[in-house]
Amino acid sequence: MTLWQAITSFGDSALLLPLIAWTGICLLVPAPQWRDVRRWGFAVAMAGGIVCLSKLLFMAWGIGPPGLNYTGFSGHTTLAILVWPSLGALLARDGNIRIRRAAIAAGCLIGAGVAVSRLVLKVHSPSEVWLGALLGTAVMAWFVRGVEPTLHDSRSDARRRILILALGAVAIFVLCYGRVFPSQHVLKDVALWLSGHSDVFVRRIRLDSP
Repeated sequence: MTLWQAITSFGDSALLLPLIAWTGICLLVPAPQWRDVRRWGFAVAMAGGIVCLSKLLFMAWGIGPPGLNYTGFSGHTTLAILVWPSLGALLARDGNIRIRRAAIAAGCLIGAGVAVSRLVLKVHSPSEVWLGALLGTAVMAWFVRGVEPTLHDSRSDARRRILILALGAVAIFVLCYGRVFPSQHVLKDVALWLSGHSDVFVRRIRLDSP
């Protein structure tokens, strides 16, 4: 595995989908934070839904912005920019402002690294990465802005909640990092079923073309 492949693995759904689910679970227990649960679910649904819709529209019917080398929003970029800063914000929500900013900034650096890696590895065109980055940033900023300190929890409860979230995230990382989720194959099957075509639309301009 090269350096850029290692970085791009931080944006694979095989890692991020379990992290998304675990984050939602931790917001539900032991004392459910329903506002955060609803906002997290909405953020994930918006980001993931728009990415999937953009890819399906292109695969099934060739629909996309005219004049661009485009096959759909970069899912790696979108989800990485949403998940890592949001996880940082939740882990540091009861810290001081410097700790919170540092945690969010670290997550943003991971997301930016994933975006760059998609270009270096020639998996996505600049337009696909930029659109994914804009979508991920918009949804992430909306969610992170609403993450507030858990003032109603005791200090021990807050620490326990953070510890559970952190330990679960580490376990998921150890088990899932480096794996590849077959999202393109799944979307291809769905696109064929929706369109009734014998094949899907594919990129017309190669990414390694001058």
